[in-house]
Amino acid sequence: MKILIVDDDEISRFPLESLVHRLPGVTGVVEAADGEAAWSLLQDGLRPSLCCCDLSMPNLDGVGLLKRAKANQLLSALPFVMISSAADRQSVTGAIEAGAVGFIVKPFSFAETSRTLERILRETQTNLVEPLAQVARRLGIPKSEVIRLMRKLQSDISACVGRLQAGSDASTYLAEIQRIQGSCALLGLKHCANLLRACLGEGAPQEETCLTFLREVNLQVGLVMESATQEV
Repeated sequence: MKILIVDDDEISRFPLESLVHRLPGVTGVVEAADGEAAWSLLQDGLRPSLCCCDLSMPNLDGVGLLKRAKANQLLSALPFVMISSAADRQSVTGAIEAGAVGFIVKPFSFAETSRTLERILRETQTNLVEPLAQVARRLGIPKSEVIRLMRKLQSDISACVGRLQAGSDASTYLAEIQRIQGSCALLGLKHCANLLRACLGEGAPQEETCLTFLREVNLQVGLVMESATQEV
């Protein structure tokens, strides 16, 4: 999983990047110098497991970035840990109200911050994706079979996207999306299942809306597959 660090101060970013690289399961760190740069990365398809974001930045501050993400259906589940100075109480209050899940207070302690981020990652990931071993136990099948079924799910999503682009009628592709949504739920892909449920709950969604949600789910399943393959 990747972590996004957003801070306009390179000196502040460096020790946090070093800390985050050592967290269990973290495969990469992406940096952005302000909220606008981070927003561009998210719009271009970056899907980090956590965003560690400074509160005070030029162009777009931390609370502004957090509010943008929460207002976007595809990004609303992204957990934010805000970075603040001890004196920045008013901004901290605003971040809590906007949905931040935690805080790093400057100057931070390596050991304490590591424990905090590990806990937040563990808790937030559990809400988004059921652990592979737990899925295997629940279904009574080996982990390798869970991975095989996830690959089949990716294939089903790609086929559905192809049919949508080819002009399939609404009843056909909506039934297909509903089936894919059920498969996501069965395989413990909670966030993916919720995204498709939201898409289906919009009444009669337009083809472009369905394509957007399916592409997002395909991206998310790919990230889960990458992590799952490393587990086995």
